Amino acid sequence: MTNPRTRGAAVGGSLALTMSLVLAPSAMAQDGPADTIESFMEAVAAKDFEAIQGYFCEAEADQAAEFDLSALAGEMPEGFDVQALLDAFIFDITLDSLDVVSESETEAVVRVVGSMAMDLDQEALVPFVEAVIEMSGMEVDEATTEMFMTIVASEFEAQAETIDGDVTLVPGDDGWLICSDLDFGSGESVDEEMTDDGMSDESGDMSDDGMSDG
Repeated sequence: MTNPRTRGAAVGGSLALTMSLVLAPSAMAQDGPADTIESFMEAVAAKDFEAIQGYFCEAEADQAAEFDLSALAGEMPEGFDVQALLDAFIFDITLDSLDVVSESETEAVVRVVGSMAMDLDQEALVPFVEAVIEMSGMEVDEATTEMFMTIVASEFEAQAETIDGDVTLVPGDDGWLICSDLDFGSGESVDEEMTDDGMSDESGDMSDDGMSDG
């Protein structure tokens, strides 16, 4: 699975380079291991980075940082409004199936099938782009803004990665915790249509429980 922070830094970095050249929170309540995976994916889609940390066991705690785009603040030039950039990112997630392969008192394995991608809300990105233009000393007008937005679009092309693999979980104090590497993406791209809540309806409409009907 592509590191979301890497993709986020690439977008912010491309804007910074261009400037130099032109110069809801998800709850942790779960009943079973499959519920933990579904709740975790909802937290990712909601960009609830603080909650994401609580879904991993101690041995895999470092994985939470891969989804924490707020850490981009330390990778952007001083003065950049990182929050404006974070607001523009969309995690597009489809969960086609969650099957509990095995479950005991000490460990569970869940087969996860679906897709994950990052996209950009172009409209939400405008404030960040305007700040970049202003910091460059240029006039913030429609033509300049459109030029920068075109640069962003060319640097960032959303591409979903297929999720198809097993996730190992262990019991924690408040529920099951992810305790294996989440790098189960096949790397295959899929066509999808974005919904307003960041959950894709690529294979069908999302039902009330967050699972795809397709």
